[in-house]
Amino acid sequence: MLKIGITGSIGAGKSFIGRLLRTRNFQVLDADRKIHELYRDSAGLRAEMASFFGEECLTPAGVNSALIADRVFADAGARVKLEQIVYPYLDRAVAEFLDENAENGSGVSSENAVPLTSAAGSCRFVEAALFSRDPELVKMLDEIWIVDAPENVRLERLVERGLSECDARRRIENQRGACVPELFPGKRIRTIMNDGDKMHVERQLDELLNDLL
Repeated sequence: MLKIGITGSIGAGKSFIGRLLRTRNFQVLDADRKIHELYRDSAGLRAEMASFFGEECLTPAGVNSALIADRVFADAGARVKLEQIVYPYLDRAVAEFLDENAENGSGVSSENAVPLTSAAGSCRFVEAALFSRDPELVKMLDEIWIVDAPENVRLERLVERGLSECDARRRIENQRGACVPELFPGKRIRTIMNDGDKMHVERQLDELLNDLL
C-alpha cells in the first residue's frame, strides 16, 4: 500500500485536496483534526500540555488555541516544546491509520464517506501542515504531495476565513520555507498548484492518481 503525505503552507488548500480525495473514495487522515481529537481525549497529552503551558491551556473540548498560539508565536522555544509534546501522540495515531491490517484508518473523516474500491484501497493519505517538523511521521510515508498557491492568494483566503490581515501575514511568515521539497530527502515529491481554478486542480489531482493506479 502506498502511503502519501499531503502538505502545503497555510492557505494553500491542502484540505481542499483532502476533500477531493475523499469524494474519490480514498482514505485520508487529517492530522490537524486528529491533534484536536487528542487534545480532547488523550489524558496523557492533556497532562503534558498542562504541565508546560499551565492548566489554563485546557478546555473541556481540547485546548485554548489562542493562548497557545500567542505563546508559540512569541517564543520559538515554546513552539519546539509543543511539538515535542504533541508529535509522539500524533505519530502513534498515524501509524495506526497506515497499518495495512487495519480495516479503517484511525481519524478518517466520515464526510462524503463511500465504500472503498480496490484502487482506492491501494493508497492512504495523511494531510498535515508541517511534515518537515515531524521527521518520524515523514519516515512512514512513500511520497509527499505539496499543495501550493501564490502568497497573495493564500493571504486573501486567510482573511476570508476571518483572520485579520496582520495575523494572516504572521502565520504565513511563521511557516515560510516549511514545505519546500528539499526538506524531504529520499521522498518522491509531487506538486499541485491551487490558485483558485477548481477544474485545473481536479485535473492535476486526477493525473497524479492515474499515474499511481
